[in-house]
Amino acid sequence: MAPRLPLSSLGPLRPRPSLRPALRSSRSPQPAAQRFASTSTGPSAPRRWVSTTLLLATGGALVAYYYDSRSVMHEHVVMPFMRLFDPETGHKAAVRLLSAGKVFRPRDRGADGPELEAEIFGLPVSNPVGMAAGFDKDAEAIDGLFDLGFGYVEVGSVTPEPQVGTSYQSIRILLTLDQPGNPTPRFFRLEEDGAAINRYGFNSLGHGHTLARLKARVLAFARDHPSLFPSPSTLPPAGIPRSLRPGHILAVNLGKNKTSPADSNEDYVRGVRTLGPYADVVVINVSSPNTPGLRALQGREILERLLKEVVQERNRIAVDGLPKIAVKVACDLGDDELADVATAVRNSGVEGVIVSNTTIRRKELDLKSANREQVGGLSGRPLFPYALNALKTLRPLLPPSIPILGCGGITTGSDALAMAGAGASIVQLYTSFGYRGVGTPRLLKDEITEGLQGKAWKDVVGRDWEGKEMGWNEKRLEHETDALKREAEGLGQLLREAWEKDDTDRLVKEAQAVLTGKPTPSAQTAQSDQPAQAPVQQGQNLVETRHAATIEAVPAQETPEQLLTIEAAVVPEPVTAPVEIQVEVVPTIPVVPEEDAWSASVRSGQRRLV
Repeated sequence: MAPRLPLSSLGPLRPRPSLRPALRSSRSPQPAAQRFASTSTGPSAPRRWVSTTLLLATGGALVAYYYDSRSVMHEHVVMPFMRLFDPETGHKAAVRLLSAGKVFRPRDRGADGPELEAEIFGLPVSNPVGMAAGFDKDAEAIDGLFDLGFGYVEVGSVTPEPQVGTSYQSIRILLTLDQPGNPTPRFFRLEEDGAAINRYGFNSLGHGHTLARLKARVLAFARDHPSLFPSPSTLPPAGIPRSLRPGHILAVNLGKNKTSPADSNEDYVRGVRTLGPYADVVVINVSSPNTPGLRALQGREILERLLKEVVQERNRIAVDGLPKIAVKVACDLGDDELADVATAVRNSGVEGVIVSNTTIRRKELDLKSANREQVGGLSGRPLFPYALNALKTLRPLLPPSIPILGCGGITTGSDALAMAGAGASIVQLYTSFGYRGVGTPRLLKDEITEGLQGKAWKDVVGRDWEGKEMGWNEKRLEHETDALKREAEGLGQLLREAWEKDDTDRLVKEAQAVLTGKPTPSAQTAQSDQPAQAPVQQGQNLVETRHAATIEAVPAQETPEQLLTIEAAVVPEPVTAPVEIQVEVVPTIPVVPEEDAWSASVRSGQRRLV
């Protein structure tokens, strides 16, 4: 057993450390850390200042870029983003943006130079670039479009009633829960072709809705300019355009309800009466392909009657400064149909024509997009050559006092200048605006200015007709008609002389054939076509004439070539046996045949030979 050691040998005893946590010590209060404001400049302060400055500068630049329609942000950022949505949704969003207050919408920061000044309907326009109907259908974004730099804005088409049937549906429309017109989808992009197809079908909220917006716009202008309104009125006073902006024109495009009778013009007459006082120009749309039977109104008699009724209603409007009347036609019309349109315009008193609306062509356009076969009217770049050709056909058929607005496929400044050269006073666009964005008016005006090369827009209007008659000239037509009459009379005289010479030559040949006993070629042909007959004896079938000393030999199967007049002695008794008779052939000149209708029309000058 091991011996025990004494405790003293272990040295001083120390307490064994406890394995349990010291709870008391954790509860004891700890002294709080004290912080003092430092006056030294550390690295965090400049970093915050720089980041804040960059943020504000970036935000300011973006705001400036947003408000300036010329910025590339709109074409290369905003528009690609908008194309992520379906076309109709993007269209509605653009209208909502431009109908917002001034602080929310972009505007053209550039200035229109004097070289861009144009004139139409006798009214000055600051620039020749206009917005076509179809974008702002219910007059919601008029001022927003003017702020983008358009000199001419056309709203509509507007129909008398919303294109729906019940009041419940009308309420849904106003709440934007439903839309009038044709069923969706009805708007298609053809991006590969720079085009679009729509079959909206006049999706209008009606005259009442558009009238309320036009009145509200005038009242807001009156509140901002009380000195211009000596008395309360919802109409602008004399001397102020309905656009409410000097050098700008506001047009209202009128359509027809699908349920209206095909032979009734009341929808257009009612539109002129209701909306005409608030527009500088009223456009009669008879060329939309999306309303059944509408294009039939472009026939000469139907169109002339319609336009006369519209002009008469316009003349009854009791306002200072009556609106001008224009008609919008399609480029699908042939030359004869365009001539009928021109005649109706000249005879009705209409002041202008818009060429053209959308097209229903497909095969000849060589489209590449998958949506190319969609039903509806096609607009955009492929339409341009057909619209330009229709303009060139129609321009010489109208007096220079009746302007033409070029519309259809205008994408660049060179397109606009080509329209001007063919005789368009101003141009309109829509589809290219949907692809290039809100900066399209300024881009187009800059391209036009560059293409003018120091000239003025007014100088190039009708340039292609230099040295020719650009428009319909009544005096020129009278001179041409007189020249045609003289030419026809000369040709008629030549024809008569030729006929007389031909008849004389034929009779001489027949007489010679009788004297020599040889039949003429015509007689031989007639004899070969006739069956063989018994020979006629001498003296047979002789008939006594009114003259005592003259008898005619009339064969049983006579022809005009076989009629001969002969002189003979008087025969006191009927000839029953062969008798020798002295015969003398006397040729007679037949009566000149009556002139036919074709020759008479040539003689009167109603028809040209060449």
